[in-house]
Amino acid sequence: MIITIGRQLAAGGSEVGKKLSQQLKMRYFDKELLLEMARSSGISEKFFERADEHYNPFLYALDSQAPQLFQVQCDVMRRLAKESDCVFVGRCADFILRDEPKRLDVFLMADMEDRIKRIMKTENMSADEALEHIETAEKHRAEYYNFYTNKQWGEAKSYHLCLNTSLLGIDGCVEMIEKATAAL
Repeated sequence: MIITIGRQLAAGGSEVGKKLSQQLKMRYFDKELLLEMARSSGISEKFFERADEHYNPFLYALDSQAPQLFQVQCDVMRRLAKESDCVFVGRCADFILRDEPKRLDVFLMADMEDRIKRIMKTENMSADEALEHIETAEKHRAEYYNFYTNKQWGEAKSYHLCLNTSLLGIDGCVEMIEKATAAL
């Protein structure tokens, strides 16, 4: 079984993913995927960090490694999905693993006020700085996803399940996702 989690920044995607992986005894990949990609390819982890969920058309045109890095990401994610049950957070996982038969694609969102509070706390920013950080990061995340998938990031029709962590809470989302896996 594969669970992919797309998410708005600061909607709790990592927290939901970690709890799901622990409760369902599945491997968990978020930023850990970068290290796995570096190990598999022999390319420095720094290159993957720089390109992580970030697409810049100008740099893409100049950096011949960008398409190679995405291909490594695809290869590693597909290999990991074949090896064991996994939870993948972000990184176009719903698109890359679209051919996996037992897969649940989830998108998590949250109210902006809650997201700002979470960023203020975790990143020690003011409300204005947190809002700017969210807007910038999500612009990059959407550009990256839209470029590589030819789909619209966050659009409900790309996912099996869309949940609001502000409404349901982290544990409520974990519970809903667990229940949805019964359909797989």
